[in-house]
Amino acid sequence: MKRFLCICLLLLLAAAPCCSAETGEAAPTLTLIGHASVRITTSDGTVLYVDPSFPGDYSIPADLVLISHDHSDHSKLKLVTQNEGCLVKEPKDTINPDGSYNIFTYRNVTVEPFPAYNKFHMKFMTTGFLITFDGITVYFASDTSKIPEMESLAGRGIDYALLPVDGEFNMDAREAMECAALIGAGHNIPIHFFDADPALFTPENLLFIPYGETVTLEGT
Repeated sequence: MKRFLCICLLLLLAAAPCCSAETGEAAPTLTLIGHASVRITTSDGTVLYVDPSFPGDYSIPADLVLISHDHSDHSKLKLVTQNEGCLVKEPKDTINPDGSYNIFTYRNVTVEPFPAYNKFHMKFMTTGFLITFDGITVYFASDTSKIPEMESLAGRGIDYALLPVDGEFNMDAREAMECAALIGAGHNIPIHFFDADPALFTPENLLFIPYGETVTLEGT
């Protein structure tokens, strides 16, 4: 009888679903819609868009939208389908008059605005973002060149860094590779190409995402 009970227990354990099936959670993903337009979906289904502008699929309703600055290639909010209660954050919401930043958490996502600037983008009107969810941190550099503040990211355990490489309004591929080496992210993703060749961006831990493609995110 005891042997029969043990066999039954083993069969039940073998048939038990894994934790992810029990929670119903899926792996988080990142979609590079195009240019600097990004969609992130967390494991619990929270949908976040950053800098909607590039033509693509914005039909998955947003819970959170981040806009780094008001240039037309970053701020077409009307493209995004929004859930009721969707939270939209623009520079006026994330940058204080004294130049400090407003860190906030919405659902399971924590957003830390981060400096982004160069001669084309004023520091008090532009932000990058450190976006943390599911134990993963994504650095969206926004429109910027290499800046001293990036040195502070070296010890932050960045998993994915999205860096502009156009060399026209921001740093070029060479300078972006200097940033990648400084930051030490687990994956370095080129964005904001314009007419520049993204193949010139060849850092360690390169992750090239074709426009419209989705990747599964993992912590490093």
